[in-house]
Amino acid sequence: MTLKNLKMERRDFIKNSVGAGITGAAVINGLYMNQLFGIPASQMPQIDIPSPHLTKLIVKPIMTNMYHTDEWEGPCRFNVVPQKEEKARAFNEFEGFKNNIDKNSYKIEPSNVEMLEPGLVLFVEDFKITAEQYNKIDNDARKADVLFVSPEGSSIATFEIAKKYNKPVVLGLTNCRTVDIAAYCRSNGLELYVANPDFTLNDIFTVLRARKVFKETKILYPTNWGWPSVASVAGINEPDKLKGMYGIELVKISYEDLANEMDKVLQNNSLIKEAGEMAEIMYENADRSYLDKKYVANSMQFYQAVINLMKKHNCNAFTIECFEFCCSRLPQKWNITPCLIHTMFKDLGIPSACEGDLGSLLSLQLLMSVSKKSPHLGNMFYRENGKMQINHSVPGIKMNGYDKPGLPYQLGRFVESGWGAKAVVDFMNNDEKEVTVARVNPTGDGLLLLKGKLVDSEGWDEDLRGCSVSAFIVGKESGTAHEFMVKQADYGNHLSWVYGDYTNQLEKLANMLGIDTVIVS
Repeated sequence: MTLKNLKMERRDFIKNSVGAGITGAAVINGLYMNQLFGIPASQMPQIDIPSPHLTKLIVKPIMTNMYHTDEWEGPCRFNVVPQKEEKARAFNEFEGFKNNIDKNSYKIEPSNVEMLEPGLVLFVEDFKITAEQYNKIDNDARKADVLFVSPEGSSIATFEIAKKYNKPVVLGLTNCRTVDIAAYCRSNGLELYVANPDFTLNDIFTVLRARKVFKETKILYPTNWGWPSVASVAGINEPDKLKGMYGIELVKISYEDLANEMDKVLQNNSLIKEAGEMAEIMYENADRSYLDKKYVANSMQFYQAVINLMKKHNCNAFTIECFEFCCSRLPQKWNITPCLIHTMFKDLGIPSACEGDLGSLLSLQLLMSVSKKSPHLGNMFYRENGKMQINHSVPGIKMNGYDKPGLPYQLGRFVESGWGAKAVVDFMNNDEKEVTVARVNPTGDGLLLLKGKLVDSEGWDEDLRGCSVSAFIVGKESGTAHEFMVKQADYGNHLSWVYGDYTNQLEKLANMLGIDTVIVS
């Protein structure tokens, strides 16, 4: 038996045994390693930190409707029916509304939303909603993120519900009544969206969910330096203001805290064993490796330390300043770089950015929350004819989607002496070539987007050190990224990108967040 065949049989054995029972090395610290580095995940794996990308938008469907207490004709009644029949008609319409939700006739992506039980609110010819009617929806309406209203009977009822609960209201189609309600609600400072063919009900819920995800971001940042980062000064100028702007929280810990947690891992034989098992799955499923497996295990020990700290501080995002970290000598002591855990976190839906760059972290979060894909992040280099190179050794593997097969990957070394595990992906070895590139500006209120096309990549099948995984991108329409790269002087360096065109959704999301958007193509 050849060495190649032996290696392939070992890979197949690990894949089959891991996927069969979700036991042993498959589940470590709540992390389904096979779903990241072996068998494709059927859904996002659960981990022991609150990944915002498992968040759903909680939606309360409500129908309003009317019946009359007596029979008469007039300008609002041309087809008079008895009260009993009119009331029965309202209940039948409500049943149709419920059935459409149950059958998903509205074509809403189930992974985005949690639909609460639909509620019916009735009123009579005084057009007032009674306390009894409000009580039917009150608990759920307060729990929900969004109210999905079918406004039968009048316009004013939906306005009163929107005002009472002060939640975003979504109306399912564009017609005379819905635009009437929308204009009045918006002019009174209430948030209301009306679905249309260019911004469907599913689109609205997707973007509202993405906004919820963005606002729930809580970042762990080990640093003794603070801001600005020494090598990425164009991050976020005043990160403490992110809480007031968007609800985003930041937790700073010292390198002493990080080192103490790493020491706990290194003194725990059970955790060291788990790190080795994680490395085994990762190593055996790699197309090729340019470093010893023990250095992959070292990175898994670092992953354990970081995830323990994230659990302790209830964080769901991570960054560390590579230059400051390097000068602490801790990476050399532990024989690790942060590269591989950045890849792992992003593949789990956890935004994880290089160099303490919060601008790139926010860009990651925006892209991930809309696309549900793992991004690549890197430095920008202006190449010949306006071709843009994005280079860092932090590719995603789940770049086609968290519930899709991962891209083939190799494992490389960051430093000359052999350690510093990092993933390598051939970006061109994928059917999708359309991409979206994003960067948030230093004040956190501007978003630069490129509707782009992937034209080349570098790093695959090469034993390269340092940051060495590159994508080459141009504008989809112009064939050059010149304009985009020139505009980066107002936004900053590190760029995040995903496969697919999400510029429309991102522009709408940014608008909801009060972020100005510039799109280049």
